[in-house]
Amino acid sequence: MTLIYLLLPVLSGVLLVMVVRRERRQQLVQNRLAAIRTGGEAVVEAPISLARLRRVASRGMSFTVLLPHQIRAYLDGEFEAAGNRIGILHLVIAAMVTAVVVNLFTSRILTLGPGLVLLVSLAAACIAPIGFLRSAQTRYKNRFLDVFPDALDLIGRGIKAGLPVNEALVVAGQEIAEPVGTEFKRALEQVQLGVPMIEALEKVADRIRIADFRFLVVTLALQARTGGSLAETLANLGSVIRARKHLRLKVRGLTAEAKVSAMVLAALPFIVGTLMYVINRDLTLPLFVDPRGRFMVGVAFVMLLSGLSLMYLMIKRAVR
Repeated sequence: MTLIYLLLPVLSGVLLVMVVRRERRQQLVQNRLAAIRTGGEAVVEAPISLARLRRVASRGMSFTVLLPHQIRAYLDGEFEAAGNRIGILHLVIAAMVTAVVVNLFTSRILTLGPGLVLLVSLAAACIAPIGFLRSAQTRYKNRFLDVFPDALDLIGRGIKAGLPVNEALVVAGQEIAEPVGTEFKRALEQVQLGVPMIEALEKVADRIRIADFRFLVVTLALQARTGGSLAETLANLGSVIRARKHLRLKVRGLTAEAKVSAMVLAALPFIVGTLMYVINRDLTLPLFVDPRGRFMVGVAFVMLLSGLSLMYLMIKRAVR
C-alpha cells in the first residue's frame, strides 16, 4: 500500500510533464508554420491555433486509442463543451489524486477495513472526474455568456451599417475576445470549406451546449426564411441575456449571507477544537492518538463536508 502511495504522485507528475512537453512542441510547430505563411519571423499563434493545440494536447496521447469509440466520442463532446481546456489526462490525474486522499482518510483516520477502503476510493475516483469536468464546463459557459451580448451588439451594428450577415459574423470573430470570437472563427473556417453558415453555427451550438447561442442560430435561420429586422432581434436577444445575468448577480448578492454563514459554521469546529487543545491538551489529545478518537473526528469531518455540500447545492439551485 505504501508503494502505491509513492507511485501515484510520481505517475501524475510524469503525465503532467508529457502534456507540457507535447504542448510546447505543438506551439513551436504552429509558430514555424505561421512564420512560413507570413514570410517573416515566428509570431504568436492566434486563439484558434491555441484551441487546436489544446485539442491535440488533450486527445493526442496514445492510450486514448484503447478506449471504445462510443466513449471517445462522448469524451470529445464533453471536452468541446468545456472549451477544450482540459483533456483525459486531467481527468486521470484528478481521479488518482482523489483516490489517494480518500484512501489515506478512510484507512488512517476512519480506520476502515481494506475492502471498504478500496470500494470508497474507487467510488471517489469515479466521481471526481465527473465533478471536475462539470466545473470546467460551467466556467466555460460563464466566460462565454460574459462576452456573448457584446458580440450580438457588434453583429447588430454591422447589419445596421449595411454589412451582410456573413460579413458581420466575420467582424465579430475578429473583434470579440475569447471564447466567443474563437467559436465564430471556427464556424467561419467551415464556411470557407463550403459548409452553409447556418449549418456551421448549428454545429457550434451542438458543441458548446449553450442555449443563448442556439437562440442566435434559430434567429438567423428564421430571418433567412421569413425576413424581418435582424438587428432589432439581436438587440432584444442581447438585452434578454444581460437581464438574465443581472438577475443571477442579484440572487448571488441576496444569497451572500447564506454563504458567509456557511463559511463561519465550517470554521467554528476548527477554531473551537484549537482553543480546547490550547486550554486542555490532555482532554483533546485522545481524539488524535486513540483510533476511536480519530474515527469520531473523521465522522465529524464527513458530516461537516456533507452539510456544506448540501448548502452549496441549495444556494446554486437558487442562483439558477
